[in-house]
Amino acid sequence: MKVKFCSLAAALLVVSGLVALSSCSLPERRASAATPELVASVDRIFDDVVARYRLPGMALGVIVDGQIVHTRTAGELIADSKQAVDNDTLFKIASNSKAMTTALLARLVDAGKLRWDDPVIRHLPLFKMYDPWVTQQIQVRDLLIHNSGLREGAGDLMLWPTPNRFTRPDILSGLAFLKPQQSFRSQYAYDNLLYVVAGEVAAAAGGATYEELMRRELFEPLGLNRCQVGEWDRDVVGNVAQPHMRRGDDNIVIRADPRTISVDTAAAAGGIRCSLNDMLTWMRVWLSPEMRAKDGTLWLSSAQRDALWSAHTPMPLGQRQRSWDGSHINAYGYGWRLSDVDGVWRVAHTGTLAGMYSALNLFPDKRAGFVFMINGEGSQARIVLNSALAKLITAPRRLRSVASYADELASGRADSSVNRVPDTSSRMPVALATIESWLGVYRDPWFGEVSICHRDGAVVFASMKSPQLTGKVMQVGPRLLVDWSQEDIDTEAWLVFTRDGLPGAPSTPTLTMSKVDPDADFSYDFEDLAFTRTGGCPAPSSTEGVAMQSRVDQLMSRYDGTVPGASLLVVRDGKPLVRRSYGLANLEEQTVATPETNYRLASVTKQFTAAAILLLAEDGKLDLDDSLRKWFPGLPEVATKMTLRHVLTHTSGLIDYEDVIPPAMTGQLHDADVLAILETQNRTHFTPGTAYRYSNSGYALLALTVGRASGQDFARFLRERIFLPLGMTDTVAFEEGISTVHHRAFGYSEESGRWTRTDQSQTSAVLGDGGIYSSIDDLARWDAALYGDRLLSARSRQLAFTPATDSDDPAVRYGMGWRITEEQIGGGTLWHSGETIGFRNVIVRYPEQRLTVVLLTNRNDPEPYQTARQIAQLFLK
Repeated sequence: MKVKFCSLAAALLVVSGLVALSSCSLPERRASAATPELVASVDRIFDDVVARYRLPGMALGVIVDGQIVHTRTAGELIADSKQAVDNDTLFKIASNSKAMTTALLARLVDAGKLRWDDPVIRHLPLFKMYDPWVTQQIQVRDLLIHNSGLREGAGDLMLWPTPNRFTRPDILSGLAFLKPQQSFRSQYAYDNLLYVVAGEVAAAAGGATYEELMRRELFEPLGLNRCQVGEWDRDVVGNVAQPHMRRGDDNIVIRADPRTISVDTAAAAGGIRCSLNDMLTWMRVWLSPEMRAKDGTLWLSSAQRDALWSAHTPMPLGQRQRSWDGSHINAYGYGWRLSDVDGVWRVAHTGTLAGMYSALNLFPDKRAGFVFMINGEGSQARIVLNSALAKLITAPRRLRSVASYADELASGRADSSVNRVPDTSSRMPVALATIESWLGVYRDPWFGEVSICHRDGAVVFASMKSPQLTGKVMQVGPRLLVDWSQEDIDTEAWLVFTRDGLPGAPSTPTLTMSKVDPDADFSYDFEDLAFTRTGGCPAPSSTEGVAMQSRVDQLMSRYDGTVPGASLLVVRDGKPLVRRSYGLANLEEQTVATPETNYRLASVTKQFTAAAILLLAEDGKLDLDDSLRKWFPGLPEVATKMTLRHVLTHTSGLIDYEDVIPPAMTGQLHDADVLAILETQNRTHFTPGTAYRYSNSGYALLALTVGRASGQDFARFLRERIFLPLGMTDTVAFEEGISTVHHRAFGYSEESGRWTRTDQSQTSAVLGDGGIYSSIDDLARWDAALYGDRLLSARSRQLAFTPATDSDDPAVRYGMGWRITEEQIGGGTLWHSGETIGFRNVIVRYPEQRLTVVLLTNRNDPEPYQTARQIAQLFLK
């Protein structure tokens, strides 16, 4: 029998031998308008759910015949704050973000910038899966339909719990180590990481960041005026709901937002926030016969809506769907779940994050739907509310009470949990003697390092890149588990230690983990971890070490307390002798500085800019003796004799752009603005090559040269050629609205005895001369790479580290991005300082003794070079 499919109903195709529903044959009568009875029923359901589950806040909206017919809100942004939830309150929509990501990709398909069947590596050449064949075969469409072969939620520990230190490049590199659980394209298993990859595909194809594209292609044309993605200011935007958990009869805020909301690594999978009004606008676009933007232009073709709403992967059909919804089919499209409810076609999705739950349902053939968002523990509330509201639209005569749904759900959950969760009530802290032989630092290839060490009278599990995953190791009979310190992490993990090695050969301790509750959230994918011990726990401080630390603390005393702070690293032969932070990274939020805190490096950036030029010279993409006018023909004739070598060594004579900024240029300047300014200056300070004058102008032009020679923008080149290969995953050439600075320090200046935030100036957005943010931990990796060929060849390092000119200080000469001096104790030094509004930094290297001191600060005073030298004197031999 042939089945006729109408245009929108074509979204449900034949799946697993089942014929999909045809919108032409749906028996339900189209609702013509919202009746008072419908509104009253919605209110009754709303009130009963809020009361039954004691929700801190909720917003709900209903659409009938394409029109918004009813909205309801209740509760507060923060429990007991008296700040009411309203239609403009921002909620985390979690995985409802996936439909926005696929819509963005569909827009790029409509624009001819990518195809659904493009191999992913066409857009992301460095992308790898565990199986090389899958790497070659996986297409853009496969990123969206949960058929990759990975375990459900594989790698989600790189996304949650937040905050953590994983980045999108971490995800791209980590995927290669996640072993599949079934064959590629064989079955459904829900996935988040590949949606993050899909966001990076969009960025590569669209020529902008995911966040910029989302604002440009969705939020702005559709009028989603409150939706937020990327970095934004909580207090400037305002009206932001906070997530909650239950503690007894109370709702308690968890994972509260800081003042500055950072770019979310998981944005494409679940990191967008929107208001009820935004979500209703979004739904009306999808329910309209023609998908038009607010200006009336076609926003998405019907062919792409059909692609997104077609069934690509069959999903299991649960018993509750059969009995409550009368469903016969369940499938996944591109970012949408497709099913039938009482014979009516449904296109929907849910969203889940800690303390935030949402659901969006569309019934296209009725041009009806609903959406709701909850800022509390809403798992059961969502199930009940979803079913009741769907029934109200599809079969109102069969609608049951909220109590009926809730009681049946609670009964079923109680039955299913019998014997599934083991009794761990006998737990006690593990005795040191029991676990002593297993203590140490362990590493998993995608999750990174964890330490299992004895400290403060207990054995503690601590993740380096996911600090929330820290807790005490407990013993339950013969087994060990981690009792997480964070109350809102309710999924504990078993620890299993073994030894890996051939008989008769030295064995290496290994560690695997699994969920104590086998039915816990799949995003705690402990089962995908496979740790190998890489070293022992740090030794307790010796008496001599304590005395040395005291002397260091005394030198750093100005930075300690509730003042703008500092991070200090002293490293010898790759081993940290001092790794310590002082004071605050953010005065307003009282955020303490840590070794992971990222500071604006200011002119310490120049060594990275110089390294980028030297790498391109090694690649044959440029020559150090190229004239500047070869790369910038618009520069005046006076620049003809200036070479890249002159610029690297500050012997070009370029005019200082800060001195000649046109009055009309009032906003923040970028490297391209520096070029525009210099193109008007047909003069120099001196004939190129005849003198030294420190030049920020020159290093801004070098950043632009990197972009023109490599075909990549400067920030991306640094990330792909320097930062990622060296493991400097938190270091970034920061671009406002494009990238984010994790663990960011903000700059301050002391004025009249008070500290004032002075984080940005007109020149802070110029990258080449000072725009990198980094931490002492990442700079330790940079320092280590400079002792060998891991990054730069021996010839390039020699060029950078050899004096090319005297400077304006008789004791200091200059190489390429490095100042060079001779010390009476310690020998030759390579160093550079950096000063900008609110930051003072220095790195001092003593290569002959393989000793380095890095001192980063977020304040205008004191200048740290002499302090770093004094600290070095404590350790020099």
